[in-house]
Parts: sequence; C-alpha cells; structure tokens
Amino acid sequence: MLRRKRTSSFGSVSFKSAVCALALALAAPAAALAAPDSGSADAGSSDFGSSQGPNIDPNNYAQDCPDVLMLAVSGATDSDSGRNPLNEESSTVASNWVGNVTVPTGEVNAGSPGTVGWLYVPYASTYGVGVLDDVSTYQNTIAEGIASTNRLMDEYKTKCGDRTKFVLVGYSVGGEILDRMAVEIGHRNPDALVTADDIAGVMMVGSPYRPAGVPNFDDEPGESLGGFMDQSPRDYGTLTDKVTWSCRPWDLSCDAPDKIELLQLALGVLGQMRFTLLNPVQTVADFARTVATIATRAIVDIATNKSWLESDETLLQVLVKVSDQQYQVDDAKAVAALSPDQLLADLNWALGPGADTVEAKLRAEGEGMVENNKGIADVVLGPYLLLGFLQHLSYWYNDPNDGYEWESEKIVAWVTDLARTEREKKQAPAPDAAAPQDAPAEAPAEPRLLPEPGTVTQISDLGAFLESQGIPVPEGMFPPQYSTVPDPAAPAPVPN
Repeated sequence: MLRRKRTSSFGSVSFKSAVCALALALAAPAAALAAPDSGSADAGSSDFGSSQGPNIDPNNYAQDCPDVLMLAVSGATDSDSGRNPLNEESSTVASNWVGNVTVPTGEVNAGSPGTVGWLYVPYASTYGVGVLDDVSTYQNTIAEGIASTNRLMDEYKTKCGDRTKFVLVGYSVGGEILDRMAVEIGHRNPDALVTADDIAGVMMVGSPYRPAGVPNFDDEPGESLGGFMDQSPRDYGTLTDKVTWSCRPWDLSCDAPDKIELLQLALGVLGQMRFTLLNPVQTVADFARTVATIATRAIVDIATNKSWLESDETLLQVLVKVSDQQYQVDDAKAVAALSPDQLLADLNWALGPGADTVEAKLRAEGEGMVENNKGIADVVLGPYLLLGFLQHLSYWYNDPNDGYEWESEKIVAWVTDLARTEREKKQAPAPDAAAPQDAPAEAPAEPRLLPEPGTVTQISDLGAFLESQGIPVPEGMFPPQYSTVPDPAAPAPVPN
C-alpha cells in the first residue's frame, strides 16, 4: 500500500490537491491513468496472431525468449478465452488495467533489449453473469485461468529452456488463480517441466486468498486481515520465498474481516451458477445442481472423517470447504464409509454409546454459527462496501509526475529488479567445475506456513486509507497501529 510520498512537506500540498487526489480515486483511476494502447502490428508476428499480426508493443520481447517473461492474469471482465496473449488492447474503465505494469516495464527496460517480455493470459474471467449469451461459471473460469497459465509456461519452457524465467502477476480473480497455482507448483516433483526454479516471482494484487498478515511486496507491513474467500496461513512449498502480495486497507478482496463463513458459502454456491437474462431456468437448474452437489460432498466428507464429531470443525465450515469446485472426493474411502453395513453401524453408535457426543456436537453447532459469522456485521457496517470497492480499483495509478509512488509503479520496479537479476546471472562467469560445490540445502522437516509468527501487520485505520489515496496527513494525526502474528504453538494469554 502507499504510505510514502516523494516530498515530505505537508504545507506544500494544497487542500485542493488532496481533494483532486480523492476525486481521482472515486472516478475509475484505471481508466484515467491506464497505460495507453501502444505498439504496432509491424512489431512482429506470432503464432498467436491473426493474418495481420497482433498489436505488439515494440518493447515486448515475449517472442524472443527474454530474461524474464511476465504472465499477466487480469481480473474479472478484463479478459476472454480468445484473447491474444501478445495483443495490447485499448484501456477502458474495465479493461487492460494490468497494462499499467506490462507496458511501463517494457519502457523502463527499453535500453536493454531482450530483458523483459509479457503475455496476457487468455481466460473467460467472468462472474458467471451474462445478459444475452451463455457464460462460464466463476469457478470454471478459475480452472480455465489455471490451465491457460500453465499452458503458456509449458510452451515457453519447452521453447526457451533455462534462458527465460517467469514472473506471474495476478489481479483480483487473477490473484486467486495464482494463489492456487503457487501452492501446486511449490509442491511439484522436481522432474516436472516447470518448477519453482523456473519462476522468479509471483505477485498477487487484491487477492481473495491472501493469508492474513503477510507483508506487502515493498517489505512494509501488510494488512492484519486477509482474503475474503480464505485468509488462513498457506504452505507454498519451494515457492515460499518468491510469493508476495499487494493489498490496500479495507479492500474487501484481500483485507476482509474474518468470521464471515456464511458469505463465503454463498460465494461458493454463486460461483458455480450462471446468470443469463434470457434463460432464468438455467439459473434455477444450476442452483439445484450446486446445492445437491455440496450437500453430497458434505455427507461424504463427514462420513470419511471418523473424528469429526470430536473435532472443532462445524458443519458450516465443512460446507464452505466442499463448495470449492476443486474439492476432491476420495472415492475408495467414500464407498467404504457409505456402505449399508457401515451406515448402520454409525447409526447404532450415534443412538447408543455416542449419543452424548452427538448432543454436544449439536450444541456446539449453534454456538459456532454465531461465533463464526460475527464479521458479517463489520462488512455491512464498516467501510468495506464503499471505500473497500474504491480501494480495490486503486492499484493501477501510473503517473510518475504526481509526486507519489503508487502500487503499479512499485510493481514495475519490482519486475525490473527481477529481470536485471536474471540478466546478471546469465552474464556471470560459469563456476569452476573443479571448485568444491556447496552441499544442497536440506528440505525443511515441516511445512513452512505464511505468514510466519512474529510478522508485524498493519491494522486498517483512517490514516492508512487517506495515505493510500495520496492525501497527505499531518504527522501524529492518525498514528499507525500495528499488531503481530501470534505463534499458534504459544500458550494463550491468561486474562487479567
């Protein structure tokens, strides 16, 4: 998030300037300051192009195995399945926002041809809402985005080998795609075509799966809360040290209150439905199918988890978990757990020796329903629905003359630094084969979760919001507030 401006004098910035800065935030900043439609069809041709060739930016060396190839995964409504990965599209209120990073990165590195290139990942990027035409469901677009990103990386790894490293940048829905990919890639077999060694960095902007409390990519404390869909700590395996985030205060996507499980379940259901104006029957059918599928998965999940009745996991938490379309059912366990003999044995236990356990679980369910949805009031009564929406749109300023360093400008510098590091590695002399080599580092005995205990986080407050909009705040008026990620292994503090 923005908390620094290039000039420190509060008096030098007039009240009018502050009002203008806020007005820009309220008026689709991506449209006002987005990277212009650039490049030329004469810049080259590509397998991805039409007969006349795509509109490729002259500083985009994606076709020539650059030192770093950036894969930009756009947010919802900002791409489609047939999008040409090389083509620069005109910026509008709701398109090509990631162009504020790709094109400026090419401009910054124009003096070093072949350093950077970029591709726009083609996928449907829809919320499942269509007016006249049928559309993909939200969760299907996530799956398509993952497949499309993997396909492009596989193609370029096959073509370029170790000459090119990948930088993955995803915004909003694109951040969710990259989060799922980062977890999977970080646990791939070392013999896989693309592994963590092929990736220079992963940036997730406004991600609904941001773990609560992870730092922002500029090494400043991140927001203490996390993603709207899941904010639990995450194990990225061998990619752990290469993943990073950008999250602005009160952005509901990445800085949402916790304990909002009913809303998460609702999104899990809606994410598997299609809403088309001319076909309401389809919507009803999708709803029935989704509810039936989630209910069946929940039954299987509970039936195959023999310790569930003694656990703290609630039924609502099970429903949220299985509402993810990528949830996998262990068929062998399901067949065994749902056999007539096993079901009869479970029923006899629940009515006999386990009756007290079942009763205690039912009482806990009611308490858990209330406790695990306290954050919904914060969503409704807090600043999330208005200011959070504006914050979610405000990552993409890119004006080097406004006296501020916005997230998109910082991301350009981040990608440029990664690219130059990779170029320097190429230019470094080859190691002496006769010299003793360092022993390979041993793999950690246990998974390393992010965030780590002790990480300092920033609590959202008015001062942070104003500063993130570029409005200068007199020193001491809104002092920053911080918290620390606790150690889950540490004993709970004793109340006074």
